[in-house]
Amino acid sequence: MNRRTHNIHERFLRHIWSKQYLTADLQTADGKTLKVFNVGQLNSDGGPDFCNAKIKIDGVTYSGDIEIHRTVFEWLQHQHQEDPRYNKVILHVVLETTSNIPPTIVYSGRQIPILVLGQFLTGSIQTIWQKAILDERAKKLETIQCFNKNSILTSEALDRWLIKLAVERLELKLRRFDERLKQLAHERRMTLHEWQRSYGNLPVEGEHNEIPLPFPELAQNDFSDKNLWEQVLYEGVMEGLGYSKNREPFLRLAENVTLKIIAGIGMPILDTTIESLMFGVAGLLPKSKSLEEKEARQYVHKLHRSWKELRPQYHGEILHPADWQFFPTRPSNFPTIRIAAASLLIKELLEHDVFRCIVQILKANTPAAEKEHKLIRIFTIETNDFWRHHYSFNKFSSTNVTALGVSRIREIIINTVLPIALLYARIFKDKTVREGVLNVYQSLPAFENNSIIRLMEKQLLKKRLSLKCVSRQQAVIQLYRFYCAEERCSDCDLGAVLIR
Repeated sequence: MNRRTHNIHERFLRHIWSKQYLTADLQTADGKTLKVFNVGQLNSDGGPDFCNAKIKIDGVTYSGDIEIHRTVFEWLQHQHQEDPRYNKVILHVVLETTSNIPPTIVYSGRQIPILVLGQFLTGSIQTIWQKAILDERAKKLETIQCFNKNSILTSEALDRWLIKLAVERLELKLRRFDERLKQLAHERRMTLHEWQRSYGNLPVEGEHNEIPLPFPELAQNDFSDKNLWEQVLYEGVMEGLGYSKNREPFLRLAENVTLKIIAGIGMPILDTTIESLMFGVAGLLPKSKSLEEKEARQYVHKLHRSWKELRPQYHGEILHPADWQFFPTRPSNFPTIRIAAASLLIKELLEHDVFRCIVQILKANTPAAEKEHKLIRIFTIETNDFWRHHYSFNKFSSTNVTALGVSRIREIIINTVLPIALLYARIFKDKTVREGVLNVYQSLPAFENNSIIRLMEKQLLKKRLSLKCVSRQQAVIQLYRFYCAEERCSDCDLGAVLIR
């Protein structure tokens, strides 16, 4: 690697790729024609730099990931050839290379093509660098369409629209749980009932009323089984435990290791029983010999003994360690400590009728703050001695580790508990539960601001309205993502006023 290449940061190379500051006549290092249809989505987590890209090499179209380095040797230096997360890479993009190019091989053994950027840049490095600086400035100066006009809006008009959007966002979260609940209800119906079949004469062709619908309309009674609600709640909580980095594998884990499977285990439902099953299916149970700490070795040995007994009873998917993201995440968000927390929550779900407790809390004639406190207490758990001082099997902490903090519990309440409870209220026409949901939703204190909230405070609210509760924060996120970012000004109550 020469000094010129060494001083160029990979972030700059990713910018070149994303903006395609490249000539049209691209070729791979072995001389094959290359066309780029989609550069992919930038990946800020571990794994390849861009996901879901689409390219064509010598007339063959490929969809997959893109990895970018300064030189081809960094693939080997970073040991990507030993990491299954890079199996979907379809192109290795480098700035420059030498005459002897080592092949780029993924974990599965497949060789992937190489694109050398240095041969196809639209200008000098310095010129493109100036463009990158301008792009960065333009991004920082990005404004919503009505930025220069919305000062005439009253705080009352802003407040009315945000109240509507807060409920709209809650409805959006509800729809996903509605679809999953219907899917589970269909599966339950098909499991418990068999189609009535006539084994006599075949029906006359054209009599459509003789042909059953593929998915008969579900009735209220189909949703009366509390196990359906508990499974949907469990999946939503698991997804919330995954945070942004591990949301997908946590959901897969919950869909594979269902509450029904756990309840049907032919062993006592102990903390270690559930833990060994969850870590075993997650693929995160390490070999005890690989751990340096004696306490960790003993603890993992106990989990392995339990998993050995459980493994013959489990017939679903086993996740791979590469499915999980440990870096870059805070230790408190490591999937290991979250799975340990999930194991305790599962025990609560199985033993204490949690969903019914949630409904009763929301129905009660008590202040919103008291409802919130009781909901938080449901998800407040105490881990065992091992997880009280560990974030993972090999990461000891001298201070007490909190498996599930209040801020994370509040997010689970907002994103899972309240939408599912609202869905319950709708299906069973329970106005009291609906009022309880909205009461808590509008009273929960605001979370920490993110970039969208800060943008909307500066460019829309302009100190006319404070976002003192979480429902208002959810409202401005809904406004930005589904109206401002999409430039749907005519569909926005505020935009329609300004247009007139």
